[in-house]
Amino acid sequence: MQIYRCEFELMEHLFFASREINDYFQTEAVIGNYALAYALGFCQSEYHNNGEIHYTRDLGRLNQDRLYVTPGTITGRPSFVISRFNAISDSYWFRMEQNAVSVDRRRIHNERLKARPANFPQTGRIKMLSIGNCGLFYVASQEPITIPRYIRLGKFMSKVKISARKQTYKVIETESHNYAYFLNPNDLDEQTKIGFYDLLNVKPTPLIRNAVLTGKFYQLSDKTLLPAGMQFHTIG
Repeated sequence: MQIYRCEFELMEHLFFASREINDYFQTEAVIGNYALAYALGFCQSEYHNNGEIHYTRDLGRLNQDRLYVTPGTITGRPSFVISRFNAISDSYWFRMEQNAVSVDRRRIHNERLKARPANFPQTGRIKMLSIGNCGLFYVASQEPITIPRYIRLGKFMSKVKISARKQTYKVIETESHNYAYFLNPNDLDEQTKIGFYDLLNVKPTPLIRNAVLTGKFYQLSDKTLLPAGMQFHTIG
């Protein structure tokens, strides 16, 4: 098994719609391991998509190759920036209809044409992780791999710089170890026991942090104890 410690730095503001409160869209200080798997080029999503979710197909292939990525944890105190957006038409005349903005003043049989509902926000505020945030994640692979130096993440395909270092390790068993970084609890080995933890309820799957774990670990050269045997528990 090859294990890589990957430190990253945000070169642009990063936005994920982690939480939506009315017209306020918030990015949590974490990067999901599903998003990282796609961004690193380990699996590819379809260019055209009718709304179907293909995690089982895409990430299931990584399980066959014994390739796994942990969630990305922001180290230090995360910093954010808030921005307002307005996607309403810039036409001379418009009116609000049900979940849509109409810019058409024509009439058919004395009835105004109705705008089609739009399943996307047209005005609001977004809270993004700002430039300069740093963090880390780990990659485990059966075969040696090359980690890209730069990737694109988030709704705006923001640039992220990565510095990857291969780790030496040994396998140990221990009890009640407090793992400080984010984990996907569904991906842990079934023999790993989870005690206390902090829960972050985000989609597509909740993540945990500061978890007290008992089981097998990779003891890395940087003294980190990384849970052993993790693989994607795919959904959808």
